[in-house]
Amino acid sequence: MTMEMITPQKVHDVARFAEHLDLHHRIDGWFSVESAAAWDAMLCKQNALRAQGHMLEIGVWKGKSATLMAIHSDPTQEVVVLVDKYLDQPAIESALHNVYANLGDSFQLLKMDSRRLVLDPILVDGFEAFRWIHIDGEHSGRAVINDLSVANTLLSDQGVVCIDDYFNWLYPQVTEAVNRYVREHPDQFALFLCGYNKAYLARPHHAHTWLQYCKEELMGDLEGRGVEATLAKSTLPTEMNTFGMGPRFEGQRMRGPDWAQQTIRI
Repeated sequence: MTMEMITPQKVHDVARFAEHLDLHHRIDGWFSVESAAAWDAMLCKQNALRAQGHMLEIGVWKGKSATLMAIHSDPTQEVVVLVDKYLDQPAIESALHNVYANLGDSFQLLKMDSRRLVLDPILVDGFEAFRWIHIDGEHSGRAVINDLSVANTLLSDQGVVCIDDYFNWLYPQVTEAVNRYVREHPDQFALFLCGYNKAYLARPHHAHTWLQYCKEELMGDLEGRGVEATLAKSTLPTEMNTFGMGPRFEGQRMRGPDWAQQTIRI
């Protein structure tokens, strides 16, 4: 982390994430430390931007990623909604109790197919009221399109949608569905970052805030959390204004196009 990026708040955030890693490793699931570090960094950035709103996860498993959402939620005014067709409530509640002794009304656990969310009052009551949405449910293209449609209704101006298994060779239909939805709804979503098995979408009018964050802060924030990555912007913004990130590549912290590797344009 560069010296100009270190603030007392960032020191606190990094220490809290280090404490969370013990819990992270004890819960079953496929949520990598690298993705957890990226989530933690971006959720901290939302706090710095004073972005408030509820959180939603479709596909919860044992609550591994849900605990990180819970750490960043404000139980006095934000609700974490967890949706899973095969909801393992005892396991999820056990995981969440490591964060909050009393879950109360700040957490809603819904055992249902996410396609039924279109019939749930959440779609009306939560209109544009969610700042963080994680889609990790059924991996068919049809289900991903449905879940993105739900996210489109619920996401706030400053919110982020994260989709699991983007670029995962086991599920090419997930990548195709995400790309198709973004292409067909250019006024609703912009893909600003992908990497470590995840894609990240923002509202187009707010995407530049996240692109600037990726360029100026993300690598330092990841390094502070013990992750050495490379952030790549391998083409011009006019072709695709999206960052990629992955394991440290050829010792480079950031990498531009092949013809100008030191140049990062957003």
